[in-house]
Amino acid sequence: MTPGGLLRVTVTVCAVLALLVAGGSILVGHAPVGLALAAGLMLGSLNGYMIQALMGRGAPFRAASVGRLMMFSSVAILAAFLLGNVAWSFPLGIGIAQLVMVGAGVRQGLRA
Repeated sequence: MTPGGLLRVTVTVCAVLALLVAGGSILVGHAPVGLALAAGLMLGSLNGYMIQALMGRGAPFRAASVGRLMMFSSVAILAAFLLGNVAWSFPLGIGIAQLVMVGAGVRQGLRA
């Protein structure tokens, strides 16, 4: 699997999870939590593409990492202001997306 394949798997799995979480949360009456979690999943799934784009432009790894951390942190803080009591679910979705990416990478490594 290529890095592009790994990123596609990550985005695909996160999109399926986001649909399941959003649909399930609507069914049980907790739509704001599920929708925020789904949004976090989708944003977090794009992290690999951001890394790839920054490295492709020749950005130093440290600067690219700090920039991505600042971007994710800023979005999470904005979500906290906008979402109120369910704000915790947005960064949780970002974190789960990172775990999905790690899982896809481990799966790729075990197949090699």
